[in-house]
Amino acid sequence: MSNISDSQQVTSIGHKLSAGGHLDVHYQALKDEYDATLRNAGIRPGWSVLDAGAGNGVFLPLMAELLGVEGHIYALDLAQENVEAIERLIASQQPACPIATRTGDILALPYEAGAFDAVWSANVIQYLSDGELTQAIGEFCRVVKPGGLIAVKEVDISVWQYQPQDPKLMWRLLDALSDDVQMSGAMRGTRVSAWFRAAGLENVSAITTLAERRQPLRPVEREYIRNNLEFLSGLAQTCDLTEADHHQWKAIGEEPERLISDPDFCYREMWVLSLGVVSTG
Repeated sequence: MSNISDSQQVTSIGHKLSAGGHLDVHYQALKDEYDATLRNAGIRPGWSVLDAGAGNGVFLPLMAELLGVEGHIYALDLAQENVEAIERLIASQQPACPIATRTGDILALPYEAGAFDAVWSANVIQYLSDGELTQAIGEFCRVVKPGGLIAVKEVDISVWQYQPQDPKLMWRLLDALSDDVQMSGAMRGTRVSAWFRAAGLENVSAITTLAERRQPLRPVEREYIRNNLEFLSGLAQTCDLTEADHHQWKAIGEEPERLISDPDFCYREMWVLSLGVVSTG
């Protein structure tokens, strides 16, 4: 098993599971569902779109394709190494529309009011407290034109499962981590629409996706699931759990392939795409 620091895939700004290598594997393991989620956001050709918290840019090639040659993307991330990764991506792939990069914070977006037709933000708000989420959505509303779109994709790890592992083992770990901002934020995906309504967004809706992987697994799926199990095993070391739970998580971290290779293995992950329109009133 990797040490705790390695398994957490931490960026220079301290966000867990946000390092570029992990983001690539995560996207490729769930690519079909992720691409469908972006297509369902309603982004239109020719729009100017802010990717707020773009990570290393995994969604940008498809977003550029949807926008076409008349569109424009502005990719913003807090981690400098992610912005540099996006710039390498642009240089190597020559996307279908212009992409401008910038380092910045979604809590204080460095753009003028009404600058964009839409904001897209994926797997970002889990790092925010409830108060910070209110602030971020306020910033999204500020920089989007009246009548424009806000689309936020976020997980809900309350349904995270690695069967045939007893799901209660996961539930007890998540309960022990309830004071961790990221882990509690990652259980908020189904409730983001409430923040949208509180911010005055109109036509609020949500699309839920359940991604499931069973045997036989592709190599990239095995790698992604193994990364997750090592991450969870590392977190478990820091938690107040029973001796039996600590033993189970330690064994999973040391030999994740034993669980993954079970013929009845089933991985489940869920996320919610929340959509809203900035008021024209």
